[in-house]
Amino acid sequence: MYCRICQSKNINPIFNLGKQPLANKYPKNETEKKNEKLYNMDVFFCSNCTSCQLKIDIPREVFFEDYYYLSSVNKELKFHFEQLANEIKEKNFVVDIGSNDGILLSPLKKKKVKCLGIDPSENVGEIANSKGLKTIISFFNEDACSEVIRYGGKPDCIVASSIFTHLENLDEFIINLKQILSTDGVFILEVEYLTSILRNLQFERFYFDRPNYFTLKSIKLLFEKHGFIIVNVKKLNIHGESLRIYIKKNSKNVKVNINVIEILNEENIINENFINSKFDLFAVAIKKLKQELQNFKDQNVNVIGYGAPARLATITNFGNIDNTLISFIIDDSELKSNRFSPGMHIPIKKFDSKEIQNTSIIILFAYEYFYSIRDKMVNNNFKYFKPIPFIEMGE
Repeated sequence: MYCRICQSKNINPIFNLGKQPLANKYPKNETEKKNEKLYNMDVFFCSNCTSCQLKIDIPREVFFEDYYYLSSVNKELKFHFEQLANEIKEKNFVVDIGSNDGILLSPLKKKKVKCLGIDPSENVGEIANSKGLKTIISFFNEDACSEVIRYGGKPDCIVASSIFTHLENLDEFIINLKQILSTDGVFILEVEYLTSILRNLQFERFYFDRPNYFTLKSIKLLFEKHGFIIVNVKKLNIHGESLRIYIKKNSKNVKVNINVIEILNEENIINENFINSKFDLFAVAIKKLKQELQNFKDQNVNVIGYGAPARLATITNFGNIDNTLISFIIDDSELKSNRFSPGMHIPIKKFDSKEIQNTSIIILFAYEYFYSIRDKMVNNNFKYFKPIPFIEMGE
């Protein structure tokens, strides 16, 4: 096996998350539950570019032909993209790759910025188009690039937020990017940060939708071989912790912000021993979560979950946590309601104050949105817990 990013042979399996389902597929009936497939999840580490990767043989189309993640249901994410839209409001033409339901396109349109989305999910892309947010329903390929040029010429700003980890062919993506980005244009890449995933024991963020996990060093090596240079980077408090990386075509006039050097230096801790020690702690944390849930059950305390993001699948399947320990999961996306969690088949429901009257404990799988979740609850006497590590969340 070669590293997808740097083609190094210095890539080896480093930990295993057991049998896992496809994390963003939510079966809706007994037939779909019975036909659900599980795959062994080995995670590989490249010591040359310090990236992690999953080896999978599942076509990308399977993940996105029927998709259940809607960005705009999260008010924190909406605020995040409103801020980004304000940052790039002076651009002439913005293309958002992986535009989902138009969460960035909407504030850009309000600011009169010419913009276009590209997203492979038919059901989600149609939601955006129905709102008047022009979206090409396609993967980012040559045909999509041609349509972009026909629509508005070469964009001076291209955004890809939380989609780069999903790509199977990274080089092809960058080649297409280079063809359509204007000479002085900027590519803004927002990517979940591997260093934070490891440091904060967020191994539940590994799932099959995402075969790639990046440090800044790995992004730097990947883009440099295609004639790009990282000019700036910022840390973001979304999806655990992410990086917003500003990338341009390399030229003599390009200046590099000191942030790039500082973050690259911080990454020197990433090695096999560091990862193994952190994964061992994660495995212990999963066992503690399951034991605490069992303790609640023994005390006849009803436990529910809030949020059915992809990490729910990794946590519950690795820990063998089912609806005997968590009665049901509340999720704000209508696309997930009345379905079941991947693998463990915990029922997923819409928020209903009557449904939670007999509940005392809420496990926050969407813990980044704790304050929003707490504020919508009629009863504020619930105890809220973050699953990994298992800690009570308060003020």
